Amino acid sequence: MKRLVFLAALVLVSPALAATPAQIVAKLNAQRVANGIPGGIVLDPAWTTGCEHHIRYEELNGIGWTHNEVAGKPGWTHDGMLAGLQGDQADTGGYDSGNPYENLPLHLAGQLAPQLQRVGAYESGVRTCVQLAGGWTRQFASNTIYTYPGGGRTGVQTSQDVHGEWPTSPGAVVGLPQGTTTGPTIYVFAVGPIASQQPRLASAHLVGPGGPVNIRLVDPSQHAQLKYELLPGIFFLVPVSPLAPHTRYTATVTVQSKGPTLTKHWSFVTA
Repeated sequence: MKRLVFLAALVLVSPALAATPAQIVAKLNAQRVANGIPGGIVLDPAWTTGCEHHIRYEELNGIGWTHNEVAGKPGWTHDGMLAGLQGDQADTGGYDSGNPYENLPLHLAGQLAPQLQRVGAYESGVRTCVQLAGGWTRQFASNTIYTYPGGGRTGVQTSQDVHGEWPTSPGAVVGLPQGTTTGPTIYVFAVGPIASQQPRLASAHLVGPGGPVNIRLVDPSQHAQLKYELLPGIFFLVPVSPLAPHTRYTATVTVQSKGPTLTKHWSFVTA
């Protein structure tokens, strides 16, 4: 009996295995498809090696995460330096327990962008690297709005507390500093020809059983700290307060441009 207890303890304290690059991409594709966003992202082997080298650089230099590498320091490589500069870096946990960028909206927006077609990906312990720059190559012939959460989604988190997003976060530029507990960030992606016609978020509403929800609208093109961080046509809605659990909410957004105007209605249910 003692031996059985000892073995059980060993199982409980065993570290979780890191997700492989292929598993990371599979999880990201599944997250996108579950919300109506096109999947089919493929893994770039060279970028993946760069991410592995960048994480090794962080480990050798005792750095939690960084976008920058210094030539001459232990583990410096050219492809690792590029992976650091051109992707998402975090030390918030691995993909085995969900997307580690879930509470980093600027980073998650790049991973969920419908245009994304190719990534490099690697994780070690709590460190993750996803190289994205150059991977947003998917083309859309017609104008479409995608959202996260997608229409019909259930189990949507009721609140969010963004910490440590660099250079800032969507909420922080509209009076909700990082560390403030808000409702879940809602993502809007306008793609197609409209993306090159100076799209802007004209209006947005979120309605629950009790009526309109107080939300802040974030159009990155109107904020100097954000406009160069994201693809054109990405917008955010941030509920000022947590949403109610087990509740259906209906959202409406209108995106205007020098060309067409698009409007989308959809609903989701909180966890």
